[in-house]
Amino acid sequence: MDPRQKEFDSALRKLTPVFQRQLAAKDVRHDLYGRDQLTWNEYERIGVARTDGEAADELMKALRRRDSSVLDILVECLAEQQEANADLIKKIRSFFPEKPRPPPPPPTIDSTPVTRYDDWPAPIAPTATSHPPIPPPPEEGTDAGRKDAYKMSSRPRGMALIINNRNFTCGMKERVGTDKDAENLYGLFNWLGMATIRKDNLTGKAMTREFEDLARRDHSAYDCVVVAILTHGISGRLYSTDGDLIPVEDLTKYFDGVNRPSLIGKPKVFVVQACRGGKFDYGVESESTDGEGESVNKETANEMMEKQFDKVVEKALDADETDGGGYSREALPTEADFVLAYATVPGYVSWRNSEYGSWFIKAFVDTMRDLASKEHFMDILTEVNRKVAYDFQSRGRNKQIPAPVTMLTRKLYFRPGVDDSTQCNH
Repeated sequence: MDPRQKEFDSALRKLTPVFQRQLAAKDVRHDLYGRDQLTWNEYERIGVARTDGEAADELMKALRRRDSSVLDILVECLAEQQEANADLIKKIRSFFPEKPRPPPPPPTIDSTPVTRYDDWPAPIAPTATSHPPIPPPPEEGTDAGRKDAYKMSSRPRGMALIINNRNFTCGMKERVGTDKDAENLYGLFNWLGMATIRKDNLTGKAMTREFEDLARRDHSAYDCVVVAILTHGISGRLYSTDGDLIPVEDLTKYFDGVNRPSLIGKPKVFVVQACRGGKFDYGVESESTDGEGESVNKETANEMMEKQFDKVVEKALDADETDGGGYSREALPTEADFVLAYATVPGYVSWRNSEYGSWFIKAFVDTMRDLASKEHFMDILTEVNRKVAYDFQSRGRNKQIPAPVTMLTRKLYFRPGVDDSTQCNH
């Protein structure tokens, strides 16, 4: 047996209990699959494991089917989150030292003749920039062969991240019902063929770190990225559990063309369930009458909104609650291929039910389940708008209308590609 392979087998035996205790196998499987170190069946078996220990066992089984280079690749994947995995990397290297790399070959003498120009001085070479070159857009076409739509044929199609903030340490009200939203979104994204990660109750630093980690992954093998954020908010900013206010634009910038070239030309979808202000929408009658006057005129309604906002946010309704905050200026990303599906329009609250979750997420998940196989994403969001506007109303007769913002340059189809049985927990 090759000495390196023998050393590899011995290291795996010693690392088994270490991986069961410390390795987040469900997270690292995404990077290993993206580097062709896992088959799709191995990837799914790790994902559906009931516990972290079982997931680590499935990963170890897969590693044993590979040659010794897989541990070096695993370390490279873990090193992308060096701070979190430093101890684990150290233990792997104690059992399986890095293979010495050969020195680089000596520079060769270029015998190509120097080009001489008649028009001296010679043309100036382009100035190097700090940004990587922009790759050409991905090959056109979708699963159905359309030329005006984004390519969506990778498996998994892309990474999906759900951030679900329910319990806050800064004095804000618990977001009862949000776990139902997170559960429904997790099932939906897996059904659509996404490699999905769910994170609950994150501080400001933890939220930022999750976005950095997701953006840092190699997305070249994927066709899209999807992020869902469920939390309290004010216009343009989102609350962490410890009270930090994070502008939406600070989160989307991690995925723009400058910071993540492997996502250029690929759709980046953000689903945001949070308030965007403190106003309440009292609605209008859908049919006019022949009578005179109005039950509530515009000026009176606005006065009522301002007076009731502070009281309602502090003392939310038992059944229907708001994901509220205060007021701020709105900011949107300027890069192409983003779509932001906001639960409500700027300046207004969004509503959440303690039993079935938020109005917006329920309508979004139900509509995606019904229409994803045949409609493109923006038409689906239009139907979500209709459902929320017509089918939901609080006990105080408040209404809500979602507000998708699109910078897509092609049609986006999320045709289902993964069976519901592949769902798993993180």
